[in-house]
Amino acid sequence: MKRSRVVGLLLALTLCFSLVPLASADIQTLPEFSGPQSFDDPGPFPTYVVGTFNILPGDTSLSISGNFGNSMNSSTAGVDLYLGNILVAQCVENAGCWTGPGPTPWTDSLTPTQIALLGTGLVNFTAVQTAEFTIRLGETTLTQSAVTPEPGTIVMLGSGLLGLIGVVRRKFSRNA
Repeated sequence: MKRSRVVGLLLALTLCFSLVPLASADIQTLPEFSGPQSFDDPGPFPTYVVGTFNILPGDTSLSISGNFGNSMNSSTAGVDLYLGNILVAQCVENAGCWTGPGPTPWTDSLTPTQIALLGTGLVNFTAVQTAEFTIRLGETTLTQSAVTPEPGTIVMLGSGLLGLIGVVRRKFSRNA
């Protein structure tokens, strides 16, 4: 009798794990970008839409990353980078990203409030030039993921339900 209960418990746990959805992540990448030369110091400088990203419903985590500088030149003009209307990175005049000697990586993780402000659908990734010369960006990557239940939580819930069923069955079988 005990063996059948153990087998039943193992089958229930297997069922619980099979119902847990796998973590889903979506990665979108924009190609390198080089704007035209601009010598309008002190400005006004141009704004460029580098590309668009598709923000998916249910996203709970967004991370965006790239490089100041690209394969053509390892530095960039001063630039503010926006995802929608959220500033995600900036290279200020005379900083390492502006002067080189190599591409400078940048990354930003958005808060849940910022993700909510973006909404869903296509969102522009924009470069606003802030100093003279040429904007140069490496590939820009957006990584999105949705929350999935922890397997441990599902196992605890399943175990608790099985234990409750066992107690109820035992109580009714004693009364019968």
